[in-house]
Order: sequence, then C-alpha cells, then structure tokens
Amino acid sequence: MTRIVYLGAEVPSNRILLEGAGVRHVGFSFYRLLRRGIPKKGYRLEDHFDDGVQIYLHPGLPADPAIPFDEFSDLYEGFVAENIDRVTLFTEIDSDNLAYVENQRKTCWSEVPPGKFLPVWNPSTGFSNLNLMAERYLDIGIPGSSFDDPQTAVVVRTLTRQGTRFHILGSAKPDLLRNVPAETTSTLSWLSPMMNGETIVWDGVKLMRYPKRMKDQARTRYRNVYTKAGLDVDKILEDDPKEVCRLALWSYQQYEARNNGVNNNDDFLYDNSQELDGDINAEMTPVVDDKKPLETRKLEARLPHEMGNLPVFGYDVKAVVNDDGVIEDVTSVRSQSTSLRACDTCFVASNCPAFKPQTMCAFNLPVEVKTKDQLKALLNAIIEMQGQRVAFMRFAEEMSGGYADPNVSQEIDRLFKLIKTTKELDDSREFIRMTVERQGSAGVLSSIFGDKANVLKELPNDGLNEEQTTKIIRDLTEE
Repeated sequence: MTRIVYLGAEVPSNRILLEGAGVRHVGFSFYRLLRRGIPKKGYRLEDHFDDGVQIYLHPGLPADPAIPFDEFSDLYEGFVAENIDRVTLFTEIDSDNLAYVENQRKTCWSEVPPGKFLPVWNPSTGFSNLNLMAERYLDIGIPGSSFDDPQTAVVVRTLTRQGTRFHILGSAKPDLLRNVPAETTSTLSWLSPMMNGETIVWDGVKLMRYPKRMKDQARTRYRNVYTKAGLDVDKILEDDPKEVCRLALWSYQQYEARNNGVNNNDDFLYDNSQELDGDINAEMTPVVDDKKPLETRKLEARLPHEMGNLPVFGYDVKAVVNDDGVIEDVTSVRSQSTSLRACDTCFVASNCPAFKPQTMCAFNLPVEVKTKDQLKALLNAIIEMQGQRVAFMRFAEEMSGGYADPNVSQEIDRLFKLIKTTKELDDSREFIRMTVERQGSAGVLSSIFGDKANVLKELPNDGLNEEQTTKIIRDLTEE
C-alpha cells in the first residue's frame, strides 16, 4: 500500500487546504521554513499540526542555496532534535559530498530512533551501494528522477521482496506507482493548478492531468465530477486557485484509494478486484519460503476437440479453386456481433438498464461494412449521432451562460470532417490532371514538343518572296 505524501505543508495557506481536504500524510520542507523565517522561540510541529497528521520532514535544500551549507546542516540537526517526537520520518541531507553523508549517518543520525531516519540513495553511487544500504537500513529514500533508468525499478522490486521499504521522493506518476512498490511517494503536483494553471482530475477510472493550454477545454468537461466531489463548479471554471487545488487533492485521494484497493463507498471507486493492482503480479514474484529449486512446469497438450477459435472475430470458410485447379478451403475473418462482455465487469454496469448479475451482455453490435452502400449508411449514422452530440453540447453551453465552450467547437469540426468524407465517397467524377513545367527561355510548346515546335513556327514553301510581300502591302493600303 503506497501512501501519497503531499508536500508544501510548511506554508500556512497550504496547510489549511490540506487539513480541509482531510489529508493525513504531509511533507514539510525545512529550507522553505527558513526562508519564511523561524520564530525566535523556535518552531514546534506539534503546535501547528493535529495529532492524527503524519509529518514527513525533509531538508528541501536546493542546488544553489542562499544559506551556507555548514550553517544549514547545523540548523537542520537542531530542528530534527527539537521535533523528533512529532515527525513520522525525516530525510537526511542529500549531498554530492559522500564523505559528509557517511559521517552524518555514523555520528549525528545514529543517535536518533532508526524507524524515523530515512537515508537517501544517490544514483551516482551505483546499484551496488543501494544493495549495501538495503543490508543496513529498513527504509530508503529513492529520488523519483532515478527511475528514468528502467534498471532502478528492477532493483527496487527485488530488494522489496527481501524486506526493504522504499520511499519515492518527488514523484507520484501513476505509471511509476503501478510498477514500483513503495511505502510512500511525495509530490508537490497538487499545487500545480494554482502555480502553473494545470488541471488534475480523477475521471472515475484514471487520474487525468491537463496542461495550462487545455484549461478551458478540460475544466468544462468534468462538471459532474466536481458536483460528485462536493466542490464549487463555478469557482473551478473561474479558476479560483484554492478550489482547483481542492480538486487536485480530491483527485489524488481517489487515485490513492483505487491504487491501494480501498473502497470508501464512493461511486467513482469500483470494488471489482479484477481491476485493482494486487500485491502479486507479473513484476512482483512472491517470495518462495523454502530453498528448494522450482520445478519446471510441464504443459499438457489438449485434445483436438478441446481446441477452438478465439472468440474475438468471426470466421468464414469458403471453398476456392487455386491456380493449380485444386479446390481448397480458405478461412476469412469477419466481425463478431456477439459480445463477450459480462455484466459484473462491464464499464457501464452501474447505469445499464439491462444489468443482470452473472450474465452475459444483453446487447449485440451487428455492424457489417462490405459494400460502398453499407459504408455510406454507417457514415450517415455516425453523422447523425455526431449531430445529436453537437446539439446537446450546444444546449449545455447555453444553459451554462452561453460562454463559448472549446469542446463544442471541437465536436463541430469532427462533424464537418465526417460530412466531407461522405461527400468524397459520393463523388464519381473522373478527370486527368497534367502539370507542365517551363524551364529556360523556351516556350511552352517547345517544352512539350521539342524541335517540332520550331517547325510549326515556320511558313510553308520557305515563306514569301519580295514580290509577294510587296503585293500584300499594296492590297492592304489601297483598300
């Protein structure tokens, strides 16, 4: 079970948002607290957080700090000592000075309870150092950026099966959490809607994250989600910074519950165990208790009458005559109208009027496209369906105050593309297009016919002589 740790709790306004959303795992940056100013009487975490909140303290030291490193190290040690009883876990200062890190582990951090100390693996030390740390520590912090190397996930899964607990630092990507077992993962992304204009929303199946350029298009799409979450729809559409952060927090909580297989009676969280990531999968082989070598599994061949075609496509067998004049059976693939869906696992089971437990789907899709007329009929049906969608979305746009919805414009563009495709199928015109390219000083006829064009320019019989030319001029002037 992976817990998401929401960073930024050292800021009072962030802490209020986290408390209002019911968050119980928060991350606290000591460096950002220093920049904001520590009161002279000191800063006690127990005075600012409820007892049920688990606090994960980290130094938060940037690459180019404004505070001298030695001074910051002393201040951090004192802060940890003052709040050691209240923090759930604190992270060591990750530094490229490996001698300093090792000295801190042997001296200062060796005096604190081992269950509260989180050493951080530096990827530059290699996987051999990670294996040595796993022999020494129960909990290890892993930078989220280190998983850019696929080998990191493989090593982490192996060490997890041996009992080591890993904590991912600074990353809560869904793909990462599905593939890497971790105790916690920390992220500041829940603040990105307020800081960067992003949109983070749980659509009932997966966690969606849209960039700022898609804000207007994305936020109008999930009105029913906002209502389901008890959020203010108007504030979200107006880009209220606090409300969009509440949406992100709610969405991460739904994702966390789904990822951990928790059912909190929310319609967005399905309790179908087949859709949940279990503890054992293809990438996390269960630990073998005994040391006996695994026996090779022998496959038993099936009898011919037990074999059948995979029921995804339909199959037709036709007798044809090949080039040698021999008749043979040829199998062709066609669409399968019968559905394999089952009501218990169907995506729309909660809203389907024909839902019946432990029953196959009540609906078939007998679509057949073998002729031009059938293709045209299918396109016409899709055009009508798309037209209905555009009309209903336009109605929703009007009911929302008439503000232009980018989603409506996008669906109208799709409708025009479908109409254009249908018109191209109806177009039976035949024409020949010829392109002539002129090069150099020669004319178009010369480019096409070559030397023959020059012959066409010459008069027959070597042209007119002087007498004939004079007669033509005299006749023209006398008239």
